[in-house]
Amino acid sequence: MKNTALIVAIIALLAGTSAQAQPQYTQGNRPVMISSPDGNDPCVLGRVGDMGEGAAMVFPGDSTDLDAIDYLSSFEPIWICDGDSDGDMAGIVYTADPDIDCGVSSPVAEPMVYSGACSTGWIKMEWVEMVAG
Repeated sequence: MKNTALIVAIIALLAGTSAQAQPQYTQGNRPVMISSPDGNDPCVLGRVGDMGEGAAMVFPGDSTDLDAIDYLSSFEPIWICDGDSDGDMAGIVYTADPDIDCGVSSPVAEPMVYSGACSTGWIKMEWVEMVAG
């Protein structure tokens, strides 16, 4: 009987471990990709538009049906690096620390998931203003 309980406990532990090892981009979440097929910078500089007294919601994927993971104030700088197929959502890279280099100013050889020092997420394109690019 003790052996059976031990086996069940081990199976439960292993099942929990494999569940934790699932990719972080599930249930609608989508990583922000960077690419530069034309040899240009992979992202363009933008900023959050005038949100009045509100804030722009940042989502973990290209859908407003997901729960917001962050909020950005009016005129905060962002790098626009990705987009959805409809042009409704922008995949962004951003940081509140101006001393951090997000590493999106040089061409990349192959499309890749952004994995630099800055935060990423998706915001509605209507909340974005282009600054340069």
